[in-house]
Amino acid sequence: MKKVLLLAALVSLFIAGACSSDTTPGTSGTTTTTTLEEINLDDVQFVSALVSFDSCDNLLAYLQEQAIARVGPYGLEGGNWYGPVGIARTDIPLMAVEETAITSGEAFDGDSGSMTEGVDYSGTNVQEVGIDEPDIIKTDGNRIMVISNNELHLIDVSGDTPELTDSILFEGHWPREILFSGDRVFVLASTDSFTDYEDGVALNEETVIEPGFGGYWRSLSSVIEVDISNPDELSIVSTLTVDGNYVSARVVDGVARIVTSTPMNQLPFVYPQNQAGEESAERFNREVISETTLDDWLPHYALKNSDGVSSEGLMVDCTNVHYPTEFAGFSTLSVVSVDLGASLESPSATAVLADGQTVYASNSNLYVATTSYLDPILFEDDESRWEAVSENYATSIHQFDVSNSSATSYVASGSVEGHLLNQFAMSEHEGHLRVATTLGGPWGFSDDSESKVSILIRNDSDLEIVGEVGDMGRGERIFSVRFVGDVGYIVTFRQTDPFYTVDLSDPTNPVVRGELKITGYSGYLHPISDDLVLGIGQDATETGQTTGAKVTLFDVSDLDQPTAVDSWTTSGGSSSVEWDHRAFLWWPTKNLAVLPFNDWYSNFSGAVALNISDGKITEVGRIDHTDENPEPIDPVCDLIEEEALTDFLGEPGIFGAVMLCEAGTYPEMDGYWCDYIPSDLAVAWAEEEGFDTDAIPENKVITICNPEEYYWMPQIQRTLVIGDQLWSYSFDRLQSNDLDTLDRLEVVKL
Repeated sequence: MKKVLLLAALVSLFIAGACSSDTTPGTSGTTTTTTLEEINLDDVQFVSALVSFDSCDNLLAYLQEQAIARVGPYGLEGGNWYGPVGIARTDIPLMAVEETAITSGEAFDGDSGSMTEGVDYSGTNVQEVGIDEPDIIKTDGNRIMVISNNELHLIDVSGDTPELTDSILFEGHWPREILFSGDRVFVLASTDSFTDYEDGVALNEETVIEPGFGGYWRSLSSVIEVDISNPDELSIVSTLTVDGNYVSARVVDGVARIVTSTPMNQLPFVYPQNQAGEESAERFNREVISETTLDDWLPHYALKNSDGVSSEGLMVDCTNVHYPTEFAGFSTLSVVSVDLGASLESPSATAVLADGQTVYASNSNLYVATTSYLDPILFEDDESRWEAVSENYATSIHQFDVSNSSATSYVASGSVEGHLLNQFAMSEHEGHLRVATTLGGPWGFSDDSESKVSILIRNDSDLEIVGEVGDMGRGERIFSVRFVGDVGYIVTFRQTDPFYTVDLSDPTNPVVRGELKITGYSGYLHPISDDLVLGIGQDATETGQTTGAKVTLFDVSDLDQPTAVDSWTTSGGSSSVEWDHRAFLWWPTKNLAVLPFNDWYSNFSGAVALNISDGKITEVGRIDHTDENPEPIDPVCDLIEEEALTDFLGEPGIFGAVMLCEAGTYPEMDGYWCDYIPSDLAVAWAEEEGFDTDAIPENKVITICNPEEYYWMPQIQRTLVIGDQLWSYSFDRLQSNDLDTLDRLEVVKL
């Protein structure tokens, strides 16, 4: 089996045996020298297992040792920004909290228990059945909870007329997604913070070392628990704020695992004003590192409830922090467990000293994939080394056990060649993790690239590859992946769309069974039956130029000969389903697929409803969020009615006006945005485009005005089914349409 090389292995071998220091971790005043050696990449194998710390002293010593080995006169990584300072817990903009308990207020009249997801209403479109994912909108069939314009809105849809009962604004926070359980909504938000540093320090009379910028923005994330038991008075119960960026979350058996990535804290390094001060600056920066404590390295948390700050401190215990056997940077990847059936408590977390980007969860395990740390100093004098990096690009995968509802435990790590597209590139089945990757770096196409599937199984603390198959999409990269049972479906693209079927029934011997080449690509794959897979993406020319949205129905009943039995295409536009699977709705009882669709060329923004039955894709209608009864147009000039001229100009924006005005005038209409075309320019354009110039009047200015509020239709972001209604959400409104006729029923302004 071909050996796996991780980037960290490449980096470590560049410096292995070449870094020498006459000091021990935690001391200062020495100089580290680095030399580079030739290496044979074919002889390198790396297993990215993690090791835990048995004490806080050992954890701090490790961090100081790694930092002292890398610090220079301009700080770490040549003085680049290294992330947030630990939380100054007195100035976190935590939300004000009402003096109310979670059960306060009037009970909700609707009986949410009488509604069944998948039967009476649709839930979030998730990757794995039973594993919930956060989203901007949630429902239980009686209530809709949605994040819009920095607010959480609660809409009662249990009666004949929907009602916006209450909204709550999150000051100092930017809500991103929500989770929902019973009468609690958990808002996952980014949180604002800013901190200042003291003035510069003079090391000697000749050189003044400046600390860089006077203040540093830092990344904070919050989980905000909102009580919705009283629909007329939403209240914040508690707020958990942590250092770092929110990555993603998954819910298994009522417990959310929230993944955050915390960059290294900004230390008060100094920077020389000239070359003469570099030695003093490096000595000072080493001293800074030697005086650090764990508070300077690890993420903090602060929990606030109705009584004020109830707890604060480091987010993870030292013995729950793990580090790769090969250095992976100073970021901290944390997995925090939150029981959605109870109020927020001090966090239970486990952490890895690495970064993380992609999250996948099964019923018993959570996996976080990450690329590896690269020390920029290795590439300062020889950019050709980046070619070796691209050729040997690899991804680490860390496995966490989530079968215990009260804790999350790190269990194993492994690595695979290449890079992952997204969460759908990973899937667990019968104890095996299947991973689809494209070889090389993620920053473009390579003529030598190919895609492959690797199958891993846990062996103690290692995720070991037991089988793999490649040679898919030479010179292309993966655009979509879906694993279903013992089969994998993979789409690669550069000019055409090879759709591959991969037999995974024997984990030690996966086999590519079929390949279908069609124009365009699918950015998202959704199985709608055992034998049919729907692909949403773009159509394209034979040379790979995309031409508009495309939905393809693949028949996979014969893995050796997959076929495209039908497709729906447009002459332009795209759907957000390509990059956000939660935007897709499949309602099997009606054989109905609904996807947001935006086409700036035809001036349409809304959603398209497609019927998928009898091997055919049929458009049954479209919905949009424009007002049906706008104010009547009061033109300031004569409206153009000539058909030839209207064809030449094209249709104006929604409810717009095309007028002929006197030469030399440029009239304005209140509430409208106008363009002006003098007659001589209009004649020239008409001749160039082959239109009849006789329709162009002389000595007139063609004025095209579109209402400012409706110049573009609002973009529909989500759709969901409740009973016999199709609900849709755009930035500032919810709307219901009849599920069968698509006639508009109700509009709720947010």
